[in-house]
Amino acid sequence: MASPALISLLHVHSSTQHHWWLPDDGFPQSIASLLGAALQSTSRPPHGLEELLSVFEPLPSLGAADACPVGQQASYRYLIRMRPWGAELSCWRRYPEGIGWQRRCGPMPLSRFVRRFSGAPHPASS
Repeated sequence: MASPALISLLHVHSSTQHHWWLPDDGFPQSIASLLGAALQSTSRPPHGLEELLSVFEPLPSLGAADACPVGQQASYRYLIRMRPWGAELSCWRRYPEGIGWQRRCGPMPLSRFVRRFSGAPHPASS
């Protein structure tokens, strides 16, 4: 079953917003894998605006006024906020016969989201 996702990136010091549409596989594990791919080259998930923009660059981009492509509904909604201390992520899920959006996780540091949903071992202090 397709699980489309809407991903938004906001910067605390900018009014510019970035939005992407992931038509399939919007599960948290898939997003964590996408964000965690940077771990292979830098030993840490992306944390800066430019790094995050490059992660989502291959996905279809939406304008700030667009919610979802016409006729589509997202199953997952991700909000990534750039803060002075780093990026944090929140996730919501809409169940097919549910009562609307329900929080799945967050807000949490982006690195914790990647560790939690990618299956990587957690340090005891996380």
